[in-house]
Amino acid sequence: MKKIFFYLWILLIMSICSYNLTIHYIPNIVYGVFHNKIEKNQGIGDNEIKHFDIPNYKSRDVVMPNPDFLYSVSFYDLSSGDLKLKGNMPDSTYWSVSFYKPNTINWYVKNDKEFNSNRLELNLTINNTKGKNIINSPVKKGLMIIRILVENKDQNSIDYYKSLQKSITIN
Repeated sequence: MKKIFFYLWILLIMSICSYNLTIHYIPNIVYGVFHNKIEKNQGIGDNEIKHFDIPNYKSRDVVMPNPDFLYSVSFYDLSSGDLKLKGNMPDSTYWSVSFYKPNTINWYVKNDKEFNSNRLELNLTINNTKGKNIINSPVKKGLMIIRILVENKDQNSIDYYKSLQKSITIN
């Protein structure tokens, strides 16, 4: 009987450890690896934005990226103050802004249907401020991804969407 309780106790401890590892540590490790990979391979740091071309079969910064989207990525750090996100967005196709915690949990997403215009103007803060276009981040550091759908793959359409993508700034 003592052996059964011993094995059940070991099983319980292993279950708790596995749960904590899976929920708390592995997502942060994934974020850290992705952050270091982008920083090293793309030469961007925190609070800088990287505009990626339309993914192709060789693109692997993100596993199996969607080839219909242009991506803009930024790792943000609010320890030095608030950030302003600005840019011109398309008015005739889908686009979205998403923010993620370092543990890979998405905490904010807003798409083109939820904005009143095609002008992107958001203020990211940690200070629990209220107001128009203010986003209160639950964490000091995280990831932002902007996606722009490119429906037509002709060069004129791609150039147009890329020009809009390049208008996006963070400071």
